[in-house]
Amino acid sequence: MKKIYLAALVIVPILWGRQTEWRSSRLYEPQSATVQFATTITGLDVLENDDFAPLKGKTVAVVTNHTGVNRKGAHILDLLSAADEVTLKAVFGPEHGFTGMAAAGEKVPDAGEEHTGIKIYSLYGQTRKPTPDMLAGIDIVLFDMQDVGARYYTYPSTMTLVMDACARDGIPIWVLDRPNPVRGDVIDGPILDMDYATFVGLHPVPIRHGMTLGELAIMINERNWLTDNRRAQLTVVPMLNWYRTYWWEDTNLEWMSPSPNIPTTGTALAYLGTCLFEGTNISEGRGTHEPFLICGAPWIEGQVLARQLNEWGLPGVSFEAHAFTPVEIKGMANNPKYRDQACGGVRLRITDSETYQPIHTAAVMIHTIRESYPHKFSWRETGIDRLWGSRKFRDYIDTGSNIRAHPSTYSDDRDVFYAQRQPYLIY
Repeated sequence: MKKIYLAALVIVPILWGRQTEWRSSRLYEPQSATVQFATTITGLDVLENDDFAPLKGKTVAVVTNHTGVNRKGAHILDLLSAADEVTLKAVFGPEHGFTGMAAAGEKVPDAGEEHTGIKIYSLYGQTRKPTPDMLAGIDIVLFDMQDVGARYYTYPSTMTLVMDACARDGIPIWVLDRPNPVRGDVIDGPILDMDYATFVGLHPVPIRHGMTLGELAIMINERNWLTDNRRAQLTVVPMLNWYRTYWWEDTNLEWMSPSPNIPTTGTALAYLGTCLFEGTNISEGRGTHEPFLICGAPWIEGQVLARQLNEWGLPGVSFEAHAFTPVEIKGMANNPKYRDQACGGVRLRITDSETYQPIHTAAVMIHTIRESYPHKFSWRETGIDRLWGSRKFRDYIDTGSNIRAHPSTYSDDRDVFYAQRQPYLIY
């Protein structure tokens, strides 16, 4: 219990000392005595422990989805609806919708929340940013959902656009922090070239940024990354008992798939690299129940590819031949690559999360497939460049450069970002 006690009673005063460096962002300080738990305490749990006191007498909007739950599994909307003197007026849902059941890229319509009847505005349909009419009469916007720790996941982009709307309309926004499931002390991949900024990467951060959404929100706000350099009235509600070295399993929190194709924490780790297959004509496993852990194509010989990849001796991972046929799976894959076609390929087995290098592993896989099937392999040029954050990856692979040396091409970005993010870290 000693570790938890220190986390609860020592970490908050330390956090408050950091705020002197921030101009428009602040950290919420718990008002009630901190209860000791054996789990990580999310920002939602912290506010609930204070009986939502800062929201009393306020009209509130919430940006959330099915992952916005407390440590016992109660949803934030139910908690706010039951809270005294809190008026819940509007809900906003991200990609995949409020329920998390819409497939990637599927447009989500506005709807009504089943239990409360409150309107749910989709931020992945007609608009991706709340309009002034949607925010009319709102005193505070809360943002609470689980991220996966990858630059090309869209929840940070949704958070950015909501922050931007709040800054535009002069409405405070509170980010209720949650763990980065793939640790907060590891950075990897290139920093996004802003010429390639899109909704799958809005900011100059690496693919694996090692930050929580609360920390990213502070960085976005303080580095003037919102429209016209404006700043939001940002408050982050920090977690308790979370450390940068934590994997998700160390939090003792239940994993809820943030989106249909991230069903496990192992998938989230692999996704950091194998999402790059979306920028190629290789299936990334959508249309199966192991997306991002399976890859292949109808023209790949799985046994041969598995042997080739294992010969590289990549740390923390092994490969086994795997045949699969992508099919339509409601909520997971509406029209996957090679739908209803038999594919040969491989399954990744992550044997050691500590040493596994998801981005380098994916690069070696793409290099090996391109070398083995030069007349079959192709890029989705716009897709791969948006994901990588520049055209450098495509050029490096196409010129047949030394794939073992590839991580050295973005190692400077990693080192630069370690320094850049330091002033905005909470934990």
